[in-house]
Amino acid sequence: MEETELPETDAADFTLQLDLQEMEQIPELYEKLREPIFSLKQTGIAPKLYVDWKKAGLAPKTEEQSWTKLSFLEYLWLKMAKELRELGLPLARVKALREYLFAVQEIPADALTPEMIAKVRDELSKVMSPKQVEAFIAEQLSGQVQAAQASYGVQLCLLESLIYAALYRKQEAGILIFPSGDLAPWLDEMQGMGPEGQVLLGKTHVFLSITQHLAAFILDEDKADYIPRLSLLSEEELQVVRAIRNKSFRQVTITFDEKRQITLRTTSDGHLDESVSKQLIETLALRNYQSVELENRGGSKLNFTKEHRRRI
Repeated sequence: MEETELPETDAADFTLQLDLQEMEQIPELYEKLREPIFSLKQTGIAPKLYVDWKKAGLAPKTEEQSWTKLSFLEYLWLKMAKELRELGLPLARVKALREYLFAVQEIPADALTPEMIAKVRDELSKVMSPKQVEAFIAEQLSGQVQAAQASYGVQLCLLESLIYAALYRKQEAGILIFPSGDLAPWLDEMQGMGPEGQVLLGKTHVFLSITQHLAAFILDEDKADYIPRLSLLSEEELQVVRAIRNKSFRQVTITFDEKRQITLRTTSDGHLDESVSKQLIETLALRNYQSVELENRGGSKLNFTKEHRRRI
């Protein structure tokens, strides 16, 4: 049997296709992800370990540890680094991953070869009209990411791009870590873009989920004040999360598809099934739903779908 060769993977392999509205959001997103607002204590990383990680190149070289303030980008990275170390990944491998995730994306003009474009066209033709396919490909070739970076003076690293994909494209985003040391970014959409995605998944790997770390942050009630500040949920999603946590609703129904939904109701004494409450909030965090209906105690209702657009 002929072996399929694993494609080379680096930061240049990953691109985000942004529409005009999303391009306008880049500067504010860029600032929010990089604003130093978290203390070291909030990360759960002990000061001594943080000092050791700084020496090893796993953490940013900040000033005095008692005054350390970290951005959401660095906060998220430390959580992921801690998870990888608990899994036994050597310091050198974790450092290499940090360098990979924080490398500025340089997308070469020849990244989309004619062969790759042909594959994309074939795959999209199965689910889109010819006009839509050509419009999509035109976007791919327009250099939007580079144009946005040039216009707004921002340089997105790979981790920022993956966070953007998880938050605003609502895709499972993460990194595939292979025993060989190779790394590859991952989004749900890669499964439908031809055999290359299946080849990657078929190799032995560790999957580091960025989406799950984002969800864990949103589920943490101690971080509630940061959710709107970082625009991690839409205003509608925030209303539902607040209602669940404050027990100020009568009923919340989340529909996943036409056959499956979850409904949470409050009782007269305000008791809630905590496991279901957590499940509903996590569903909103991952945006793994079709629609949501919230009915408050006064009888008014809020309805929205996952396609609902929102600005930062």
